[in-house]
Amino acid sequence: MPSAIIQPTAAHTATVIFAHGLGDQGESWRAVISGDYDYRQPGELTIPAHLPHVKWIFPDAPKQEVTANFGMTMPAWFDMSELPLRPGQFLKEVFETDETVKNGVQIFDDLVQAEVTAGIPESRIVVGGFSQGGALALVAGLGGNDWRTKSSGDESKLAGVVVLSGWMPLREQFKSRISPHAKSIPVLWGHGTADSVIYHKVGEISVELLQDQHGIVKHSAHDQLGAPGVNFQSYERMGHTSCEKEMEDLVTFLGSVIPQQQTQNL
Repeated sequence: MPSAIIQPTAAHTATVIFAHGLGDQGESWRAVISGDYDYRQPGELTIPAHLPHVKWIFPDAPKQEVTANFGMTMPAWFDMSELPLRPGQFLKEVFETDETVKNGVQIFDDLVQAEVTAGIPESRIVVGGFSQGGALALVAGLGGNDWRTKSSGDESKLAGVVVLSGWMPLREQFKSRISPHAKSIPVLWGHGTADSVIYHKVGEISVELLQDQHGIVKHSAHDQLGAPGVNFQSYERMGHTSCEKEMEDLVTFLGSVIPQQQTQNL
């Protein structure tokens, strides 16, 4: 599968696999993370420079028909029937197709396994994504071997999960397919309060479901970024996009869950 990649500039000891949103491509997020859309002040480090030991992989989603967009064919991790996602309808309906979500998770699983084969332990791999990619990362990151069928699934545990402007897909299936390690995996969840595509309240409800149904602890303090459980961060007036503060929180989170270390300490 085609992927945009940012190679580490120090000894490669950790990997982040990050999925784009519906209709996008991996190159867009490679540009964001690498600093091509530069908001930094003179002398400020780029995100990869803060994390020189990390390899970044930005896969391209396969093209498929998307019901929510009138059946148009576009890059998509899975099919879904409705957009935008509003809080009222979110609790009443299921919008995702189980089979296509499984297919999307398998793409993540294959990429994780390729990194493990190359010598990076699963405990040093983070999966993440934006919007639909974030929803997929949540399933791939917290799901057991009913989701990640090619991995050791319940025998393994990722370093962390990043969900930006996402939601919990397939709520009923999530109950039976969650990993026994889910409570101990750190999750960074960022969401803009002005998001009109995946409403901020949908993100809040998703985190509440993780807490109420699965016993996953919810945090909100910045000094708990990287702690086991979900750290939910709201960004005022941010729409369906990202911002400088969210990227700063991402660096802090990754620095906590996959800190730089010497190769021999792996």
